[in-house]
Amino acid sequence: MRISGLAVLSPRHLPPAELRTIERLIRSAPITDGRPAIDFHGIAVEAHRYGFFLNTALVLEDDRPVDVSDTLWAILEAAERQGCDWLLIDRDEPVCTELPLLS
Repeated sequence: MRISGLAVLSPRHLPPAELRTIERLIRSAPITDGRPAIDFHGIAVEAHRYGFFLNTALVLEDDRPVDVSDTLWAILEAAERQGCDWLLIDRDEPVCTELPLLS
């Protein structure tokens, strides 16, 4: 069994346009093997009841897709540096005072 870290962040720290795009992708995702297949410019997305998860694996390749904002990429990098495989964007999570509010 592998134990991995999980970073949790309020959606208020994401650029509004990216947040809207990911939420739209979640709503319109095709179902593959009984689950929504969601990809945001190469970043795996998993929906959940109160937000969504973003996988940090693409950060390891150190090749930021041009359509991913510097802000989101920096958040994913910070999560990955702390040993997190996933970033949970949770609408019930309090804002982080160390990060700017974008929405």
